[in-house]
Amino acid sequence: MRVLFIEDIPGSFRAGIADDGILTDFVIASGECSKSVYPRRGAVYCGRVTRVIPGMAAFVDIGDSRAAYLEPGKNGFSQEVIPGGHVLVMVERERVGSKGCRLSLEPVITGRYLVLESGAGQNRISRKIPSPKRDLITEIADRMVDNHVYKYPGHFVIRTAVAEIPDQDIFDVLKTEANYLYEVLGNLKSTACASGRVGLLYDSPDAAECLVRDNSLDAIVVSSKESFRRFSAVTEKYFHDYPWGPELRIFERSEQELLFDNCGLDIQIQNSFRRTCSLSSGGEVVFDEAEALTAVDVNSGSAISGSSDEEKAFMVNKEAAMVIPSQIRVRGIGGIIAVDFLNMRNNMHRSEILRILKTLLKKDSLVSRVSDFSELGIVEISRMRVHDSNLVHHSEVCPLCHGSGRLPDVDMVLGAISRELFRRSVAYHDYEQILILKDGLLSFFRSKNGRSFLGRLSSELGITVVIREMTGDSRDSWAIISGNKNQSVQ
Repeated sequence: MRVLFIEDIPGSFRAGIADDGILTDFVIASGECSKSVYPRRGAVYCGRVTRVIPGMAAFVDIGDSRAAYLEPGKNGFSQEVIPGGHVLVMVERERVGSKGCRLSLEPVITGRYLVLESGAGQNRISRKIPSPKRDLITEIADRMVDNHVYKYPGHFVIRTAVAEIPDQDIFDVLKTEANYLYEVLGNLKSTACASGRVGLLYDSPDAAECLVRDNSLDAIVVSSKESFRRFSAVTEKYFHDYPWGPELRIFERSEQELLFDNCGLDIQIQNSFRRTCSLSSGGEVVFDEAEALTAVDVNSGSAISGSSDEEKAFMVNKEAAMVIPSQIRVRGIGGIIAVDFLNMRNNMHRSEILRILKTLLKKDSLVSRVSDFSELGIVEISRMRVHDSNLVHHSEVCPLCHGSGRLPDVDMVLGAISRELFRRSVAYHDYEQILILKDGLLSFFRSKNGRSFLGRLSSELGITVVIREMTGDSRDSWAIISGNKNQSVQ
C-alpha cells in the first residue's frame, strides 16, 4: 500500500511517502527563520539579461540572490537574448552547489496526466505505459490536439499516471487537464514581461503538493484539520471527483503522539542523513557526497553468511543493490554516483546485481542510467540532478572541520599553537601572551602534561603565557592575544 503521510504541527511540516511502511520520498518544509525560499523548478519568471557570453551562457536576473543562467541551443541564443532585454524564462533546474538556477526560454506547465511544452512539436508518451493502452492514449491525444485550436502552439508529454484512467474516461480527463494547462500558458504568454518588472509570474506547486501530483497513492493521511482542508483542495485540483483518487483521512492520535513516530517514518528520515546505512546481513553501505559525484561503498562489515568469499560477497552485494536505489531517492542524490561493490568474479552474479539495480531504478520518477561493472568492479549510475541533495539542503558546513568531517588531533593543534607563539615571541617579545582556549583544549592545558608542555615552551621562547577560557560563539578552538597593561594585539 502506497501512502502519503503529512505531519503538520506548529513550527514543523513534513510529508513522506511509504510503500508498505518503507520510506521512499519525503520533504521537510523550510522554517520561517531558516534558509530563504529559492526559486522552484517549474516556476516562470520575467527576467532581465545581464550578460551574454557567446557559445557559453547568458546570465539572467530573476530577482534571486544568485544570477540564473541560460545555455545556448544548437544555433546559439535567440534574438531576444540581448544584454538589458527582458525574457520569459522557466526554472529548469534549481540551485545546485554554488551555481544559480538553470533556465529555459520554453515554459513547461505540468499537470498530473499531461505536461504541456510550449512551442511546436510532436506529442510524446511515457515508456512505462503498456502497449495495448499506449496505442489508445496516443490516438486520443493526437485527436484532442487536432480538434482544438489554441492561441499559442504547444505539445504534450503524456505521463505514466494516465494508465490509471479507465479507457472510457481517458478523452474527457485529458481534455479537461489540457484546457487548464493551455489557460495557464496563455495567461503567461499574454502578460509576459508586459510591465518590464523582474519577478515571479507563475509559481510551481510546493514539494508536498508535488508528492500528490506525481505519485500514484492509495491514501493520504494528515495530522491536522488544517492539512485536511488544504489537501482536500489539492486532491480536488488533480483528481476532481474521479473514483480512482486517493482516500484522504485524518490521523487519530493521542495528545503526545506524532504521526511520523506512529508510522515509523521519523527514524527512517533520521537514518537518511547518516553516512552509513546498515544491512540486515551485517554489511553496510557508506554514502560520501562530493561536489561533482557521490561515492557509495559497499562493505562486508560483520557479515558471515555464505559458503565462500564469492557467495558472501554476492549476498551482501545483492542486499545492497536492493537498498541503494531507494536510498538514492530518499537522500535526493543526483548526478554521477559511483558504487564500489564487493569484488565478485562470477559473471552471473554481476549480471544479477545489475538487473536488480535497473529494475528498482525504473520506479524512480527521475531518469537514471546504469553502466556495466568496470575493470575495477565499479558501477556508475547517472541520475537527473534537479536540486541539491537533502543533506546539502538541510545542513550547513561545519565551521570547525570545514566539511571534512574530521578535526585535527592534539599534536596538530599543539604544533599550530607553538608556531604562533614563536612568531609572537619575536614580534611582541615584551608582551604577555594570552592563550584563549575552548573547553576541550582548556582541560588538556590544565592537566599535568599540558602544564608541562606550556612551561617548557614559555621557558624556551622566553615569554609569559597566560591561559584564559574562551567565551562567546567563536568558531575557533583557540586564539592568542598579545597584550600588556595598556594595550593588546590580536
